[in-house]
Amino acid sequence: MFAWRAFPAEPGTGPGAFLTVPELARRGFRVAFTTRHGGTSEPPFDRLNLSYSSGDEAESVRANRSRACRAVGGSLESWTGARQVHGTLAVRVSTDERGAGAWTPSSTIPGADALWTEEPDVTIVALAADCTPIALVDVEGGRAGVVHAGWRGLVAGVIEETVAAMGDPRGIRAFIGPGIGPCCYEVGSEVADRAVERLGEIVLRPDGRYHLDLWAGSAVALRSAGVREIWPAALCTRCEPSRFYSHRAGARGRQGVLLRIETRGGA
Repeated sequence: MFAWRAFPAEPGTGPGAFLTVPELARRGFRVAFTTRHGGTSEPPFDRLNLSYSSGDEAESVRANRSRACRAVGGSLESWTGARQVHGTLAVRVSTDERGAGAWTPSSTIPGADALWTEEPDVTIVALAADCTPIALVDVEGGRAGVVHAGWRGLVAGVIEETVAAMGDPRGIRAFIGPGIGPCCYEVGSEVADRAVERLGEIVLRPDGRYHLDLWAGSAVALRSAGVREIWPAALCTRCEPSRFYSHRAGARGRQGVLLRIETRGGA
């Protein structure tokens, strides 16, 4: 279902690839889960950092965002992002919000951890660096959404809120992108207890410590919301700090999931 695709070579950028779903692209829905490769940023942000708030040079971030948008057939002007707060707000994006946060962080949609749209040529984005990025696509219904799901948002219900905002879940397919895996996500007992109470047995103890499985928790929440087709990438950002930005590995940059509808209602 997932496949890697290389960025075209461009002057001033390093080589890189992004994770995508070719079958969706054939239906008019373009999705890209980026890595830290393929951009212009200098160390310690090398290279495809997508976050203005990381401390990176704004000019580099703009160039990186433009490159990431081209991976889904869009332009920097189509980039539409939110100021993520580990909450549950899901915002419907229309052409009025198109371009939010593209050029400066001051225009970013405030206080949202999920965006969804029915409009073509609006590139909705969620950023992450261990939290789980999720793409939601209903090809027949012409709807698409992105979710930023860390443990707080997951336990609070961001996934269920997003699916409910999008409407009928029966046509929605979910693609769980790279995020920190249960192999590396050690948490305290308080977090573990809250996660189990909310989502069931998604905590492992392979070494006697609590390890939270965000991938499994996301799948539980998606099924609870009525989504039945769920595809996990099962790629751990902490295990591969040379490929992905990982907050727990000390990285300051952010990768993301970008999603764009090419034509109204799909192809």
